[in-house]
Amino acid sequence: MKSSLRRVMACVCAAGLFCFTGCAGLPNEGEGRGTVKREELVLWTYYETEMQRTTMDDLTAGFNKSQDQYHLTWEYHGPVTEFNKRLAIGMTQNQLPDMVILDNPDMPSYVKMGKLEDITDAVNTIEDLDQYFPSSMESVEYGGRYYGLPFCCNNVALIYNKDMLKEAGVNVPETWEELRAAAEKLTVPGRYGFAMSAISGEQGAFQFGTYMLSAGDDLGQAGGEGTLKAFQYIQDMAEEGLMSRDCVNWSQNDVARTFIAGKCAMMENGPWVFPELDESGINYGIAVFPSNQRAMGLLGGEDIAVLKGKNVEGSIAFLKYYSQIDIMLNANLRANSLPPRLDVAQLFLKAKPEYKVILSQMEHCISRAGYTDWSKLSPLLSDGQYRIITGESTPQEVCTEIRQNMGGEKDITD
Repeated sequence: MKSSLRRVMACVCAAGLFCFTGCAGLPNEGEGRGTVKREELVLWTYYETEMQRTTMDDLTAGFNKSQDQYHLTWEYHGPVTEFNKRLAIGMTQNQLPDMVILDNPDMPSYVKMGKLEDITDAVNTIEDLDQYFPSSMESVEYGGRYYGLPFCCNNVALIYNKDMLKEAGVNVPETWEELRAAAEKLTVPGRYGFAMSAISGEQGAFQFGTYMLSAGDDLGQAGGEGTLKAFQYIQDMAEEGLMSRDCVNWSQNDVARTFIAGKCAMMENGPWVFPELDESGINYGIAVFPSNQRAMGLLGGEDIAVLKGKNVEGSIAFLKYYSQIDIMLNANLRANSLPPRLDVAQLFLKAKPEYKVILSQMEHCISRAGYTDWSKLSPLLSDGQYRIITGESTPQEVCTEIRQNMGGEKDITD
């Protein structure tokens, strides 16, 4: 592995921007390669930005050029909010691809439905498998078996406007108390001190999860003292006018646009907004997200899963191709996403040092897919957060409801 790392490091130093190995287009089947017909492989994804599409185009072209047994194409079936519905229709009509790129918390539900192939034996042959982040590997594992490989990973950080903090004489906050105090100083007419996405659905639950975990509750303890403290903190931030109640309607990208417009000084967000921030020219900084009792957050990102009954051998060939250091590195550089392997992520930082905080937080992230009841808990967290911010319910009422629905105790103090 060390020789491979040195080779890729040389590429990092020699060329600021990467191109895929063999990213040129592939001739039609049989053209220039005799008359051997390739086996068709299809991959579905919700990737829709220009960078993501270019990544998939080059990744599939590189794989096709690397061997002559399979021909891979990819198809867009998004956006992400509609992707699972499209997959459900495909299952009903028996029109499914060989592989899918899934939001990692969705993996367990498809495993339970019996729709994903057990590829444990193949995964165990991947070189340097121990380099994958444990939380990323946990997202593709169910019952001690593997059903795919991590594609990329992320987490949320505190992103702040350097100029606004400097002008207000505010240091970058490291704790909840400091975040609240900083937000108070930075809140002025026409600008909130802080912003986050509290929209109903997975994005809202993902952003709230960092608070709940930091306050001491694990996912299996949702609705406990830590969850109550987290809901109360967010309620106070909204009631005191330090963040907008409109955040219940904002996606993570909406929050980024609010930040770029100068309407908030700090925000909770992830690396998917870095390209937009860079393009805007805003002077921003990235810091570890402020903590309460401990530094802990949720793992984000995507996995590649193999559909049961499809071309398993060809899918495994692609997974092994993608797991190569240079291929994974180049794909994530182009897509602006953090690689799910530590060794590749460290190389990634040579070209994109702004991801240093995101990488540093990976050791404190846990996988939503590793908690078997996440699909049940997620809407309870996001809907509860919505009701608290809008004043429809109290933190105590929401926590009681969460515990009752998740099979916990009726009262926190019981």
